Amino acid sequence: MFLSILFLWMPILLFIATATEFKINHCDLNTTSHTNNSIFYSNVIQVLDSLASQTTINDQQFINKSTGIRPDIAYGLYLCRADVLANDCHNCLLRARDDINKTCPLSKAAVWWTDTCMLRYANYSMVSVMNSATFFEIYNDVNISEVANEQNQFSLVANNLMVQLSKRASNDMKKMFAYDEVSYNDEKIYGYVHCTPDLSGSDCNKCLQVSVDRLRPYCYGRKGGRLVAASCNVRFEIYKFLQFPTASSDKPGL
Repeated sequence: MFLSILFLWMPILLFIATATEFKINHCDLNTTSHTNNSIFYSNVIQVLDSLASQTTINDQQFINKSTGIRPDIAYGLYLCRADVLANDCHNCLLRARDDINKTCPLSKAAVWWTDTCMLRYANYSMVSVMNSATFFEIYNDVNISEVANEQNQFSLVANNLMVQLSKRASNDMKKMFAYDEVSYNDEKIYGYVHCTPDLSGSDCNKCLQVSVDRLRPYCYGRKGGRLVAASCNVRFEIYKFLQFPTASSDKPGL
């Protein structure tokens, strides 16, 4: 599979993509004023260790924590993909903690995404604050067809799926995610959207709408694409990439 990447507002990127692995990080270089032995850096280590040490994962696959006192408080949170088992979520966080410490050692804010989890820390509270500006998108280089009309038709079906999933996720305050599949000719398109559960329904909808809109110019018409943002993520593929036991989340028909 050949993959291309697009990004904005991301001063440092580490990208690794294979058939089984996806990793990307954002290190905020605008706030690099601390050193390895600073109080804030110590608090970052503590809050990341605390998040990664969670052996009991709640139903929302989401936790936020903070460590320290002003002005050196370190805030952290994680979100695991909704279908991921608790043990896999925990293992993903352990790897993310180690990687983010290595790649963003002097940043006061950072995000680390993989296929199955997201880990964030910052020197400000991130809870209930929607952030769609920090994002990364990746798409499959292979078009669904070489015929322009067929690409356009596929794009319409894929876009409609993602729009409907965004509405469902933002209206479900308990889950804040949605997934489904639709048929296109002899193919199936699988879609998934997910917000961090601390967001309001309105902010979740905004984050997902912006993300779906950003996919449109580059990803639709291709065999897959995804966008990961600090507060939400969206993805579609022509293969089944989730591990849910049923075909779709509870929903009315598309």
